[in-house]
Amino acid sequence: MADYNFKNDLSLGQVGEQNVIDYLINNGGKLITKNNDNKYDAIIEYNGNQITYEIKTDVFCAPNFDTGNIFIEVECRGKESGLSVTEAKWFVTYFLYLNEIWFIETDKLKKILIENDFPISEQNGDLNSNTKGYLIKRKDIQENFKIKKI
Repeated sequence: MADYNFKNDLSLGQVGEQNVIDYLINNGGKLITKNNDNKYDAIIEYNGNQITYEIKTDVFCAPNFDTGNIFIEVECRGKESGLSVTEAKWFVTYFLYLNEIWFIETDKLKKILIENDFPISEQNGDLNSNTKGYLIKRKDIQENFKIKKI
């Protein structure tokens, strides 16, 4: 489970990222590159088409502690982040303890958030990170995602 320590959470995120990349490769994709800035996390090629992915790992679904939420970050440490800055075609959330990967096109996710006027949650992330984002019950938006069990 996340412990609100950036270094520890980063390593969990990197494991999640690799699990998603492995899933994509095992389902016909070819890894072109991994990226460490806020534009995208990976480019995967399918049939000659290169597709960008933003990959987030959610660990607040641990056994005996599942909030039922999905968190979509938009700001951290006073700067736009996550969904606000990604240039990826697909936005992916990997629920580590549910063994689920949720895929949605980034533009579709942005549209859903705007149309539903979900509130921004401001009490998230590491101490003093001022992380902001959408904290939404998964059941309220899951129909919009392609959900894969791994």
